[in-house]
Amino acid sequence: MEYQVLAEFVRVLKISTSSTIEAPLLQYLSIMIQNMDSEHAIYYCLSNDYVNNIVAHPYNFDAGDLALYYVSFLRAVSSKISRDTLCLLVKVHGDVVVSFPMYTEALKFAQHEEKMIQTAIRALTLNIYNICDNNVYQFITTPPASIYFSDLVSSLRKQCLQLDALVNSSEDKCTHQRNKDIFLETDKIVDDLFYFKDMLSVGESRLSRVVTQNLLSLLILPLLLPLLKLGENKGSYNISAVTSLYIVSRLLQVVGGKHLINGVAGLLLYHYMALCQRDAIATNGDIAGSIGDASPLLHSLNDINIKVSDHEAEGEKEININYLLQHLNVQTSSNSHFDGSPKDDNVYIERFGIFAYLFSDNHSISLASLFLLLTLAENKDLEHFPASLLGMSQSQGLMNNCESAFLKVDGSILVGLMPQILKTLLKVLACQPPVSPPMQWHTGWFLRKLLQCQGNKLTDDNIHLFNTSYEQSRECLQKELDGCWFDHIPDTIGHEWGSCKKALELQFHVKDPLFTLELEICQQAIDGNFNSCFAWERMVDAVKVFILHLQLKALIFMGCLLEKPSLESPSDSDLGKTYSRDISSASFGSEVSLGSGIPCRIAFSYAGVRDIYLVALARGISGKLILAEKHPFRSQRGIVIAIAPLAGLSPRIDEDHPTWLHLQIREFEPNFVKAKGSESKVSTPPADGRWTLGFHSAKACETARLLILEETCKQRSSVESMLAPLLREDYLVNVLDRQGD
Repeated sequence: MEYQVLAEFVRVLKISTSSTIEAPLLQYLSIMIQNMDSEHAIYYCLSNDYVNNIVAHPYNFDAGDLALYYVSFLRAVSSKISRDTLCLLVKVHGDVVVSFPMYTEALKFAQHEEKMIQTAIRALTLNIYNICDNNVYQFITTPPASIYFSDLVSSLRKQCLQLDALVNSSEDKCTHQRNKDIFLETDKIVDDLFYFKDMLSVGESRLSRVVTQNLLSLLILPLLLPLLKLGENKGSYNISAVTSLYIVSRLLQVVGGKHLINGVAGLLLYHYMALCQRDAIATNGDIAGSIGDASPLLHSLNDINIKVSDHEAEGEKEININYLLQHLNVQTSSNSHFDGSPKDDNVYIERFGIFAYLFSDNHSISLASLFLLLTLAENKDLEHFPASLLGMSQSQGLMNNCESAFLKVDGSILVGLMPQILKTLLKVLACQPPVSPPMQWHTGWFLRKLLQCQGNKLTDDNIHLFNTSYEQSRECLQKELDGCWFDHIPDTIGHEWGSCKKALELQFHVKDPLFTLELEICQQAIDGNFNSCFAWERMVDAVKVFILHLQLKALIFMGCLLEKPSLESPSDSDLGKTYSRDISSASFGSEVSLGSGIPCRIAFSYAGVRDIYLVALARGISGKLILAEKHPFRSQRGIVIAIAPLAGLSPRIDEDHPTWLHLQIREFEPNFVKAKGSESKVSTPPADGRWTLGFHSAKACETARLLILEETCKQRSSVESMLAPLLREDYLVNVLDRQGD
């Protein structure tokens, strides 16, 4: 203050024509301001229009990193201002704020391509929103400054369109890169949603109102209109149903707020509530307080203008919410020919609005619709919702009370839909050809939630449907006992059991609806490739699906999920000879007993033809095929030169050369430690190996083939014995007996 340092900085800026001076000057200022801890120093720094002059200086941001230094300076200033010093940075006329240079200049960088700059601007705006007085809030929430909020939502809408384009791309249906692109795009969207949540968390009514209204009119309502099935494509931004459902669900999860929650609930359940209102009038002759009165829910939507696509004018137009509600009333009235019986009411509900998607043949859309409905019912901000519709008090959540709009057993219309909802989920599990294991796991998650609310009860038809699905899963797993990875089934069960249980027990508030988009792009079945890597994926999928069904069966008939079973391997005492231990512990370069080894020859591209012995042995659930060269000094011993797993060898004698034996070698070797918590899918699987062994006679070749098959059969029998209790029909009965003991 004594040496007028800030005034000198302003003077230097005015005579400067180069960013080589401006950039370090802004950097020095940022460092100085960040290190101020004296209120007097901060007050001096912000007074006399020094900061405003530095902010308003005409910088050239086209070259270098000047924009980054400038935004860092603005953020440093915002971190030091308070409600008492904010007045030093605004210009007023009377009691009206007419200019706020730091805020308006900062907003020019709100959509900057540099993520670091965007983050700094958002931190700056939140700093300001948290210390604003009434006059400054009036400036921020009225045009032209309030355009910032509509621009934010418009930018978010563009990201939603980009996301939908990725989801519905006709190329590369299910690739790792496409999944990664979708994840990155949704990550950007969620970042924006958390920013909106932070703004609403400030708790200032005018700020909350302008943010909420822009979200409703520019994003949420245009996404919801196609879902209401009004018979015309009002509001459509050409976003698919599954993407719309994902965006609305994620927005309600992250941003929340009673106005958004109640407005969305009122629109999505409008048909249902209108039907309830009709029944209340018919029964009591009184509309007041009926469970179908939608006016409290839709109160936050009063007089909102929705910006929608105008395909004829190739632009946008506005539709008032009241016009939309008139269309909804007309549609509801046009179906008044139903006689009011539960059957007719259910048919009506299934045809319109969100429920038409809930019962869609597209499984990902069906699950996305159910997730959105649960998001609404579970949200603590849900107000004025009819208690008889939810079957609970307004302070109770869905999963706490295990009742909801379609779970309450009180004669309400949606009660009749619960068997259909459960049946829809069970049909996903029983679908032929089967849907992907991730789709089945997510379906199982929904089933567990709804079954808990239903007291784990199913109708006879639904029990039959589940039993059919369970048998299909068990048969698929049993088929894998004849596959090339049967030896890994016990380990895979142990590895996937905990993952499945964790997925089923996942709390609703932490479940990301992103799974609906992943399911949408990966609904095709794995191709018929016989590579061992694809066979591995098929085996893992079969294990996942069976574990899911076993857990659901336990939930339905026992009321709880199962802990990981103890799979007992055959005792070594039955197999434990010195020879078998010698072979089972063999490794490359080690010595083994040749025992019943069969002499043969093999040609290596790098070592020529070599005389070797073929040794095949199964010990319990493990099995090895060993190629060993005879030890130069010990006639009954050999040196291991190659090892292959016994499972999957598929020995085959050459049709033209009966002394040649072809073997298929699994080159892909899974690692459960590395794979833990990651997908089992492999983007570029290795090709399987091929060994061809030559024998001195056709008889010796056939003997070797039979030896391999015999030892493989022993190994498979051990695996089958280990899995037998788990695959038995009375497995749950035995579990209950052990618990009783």
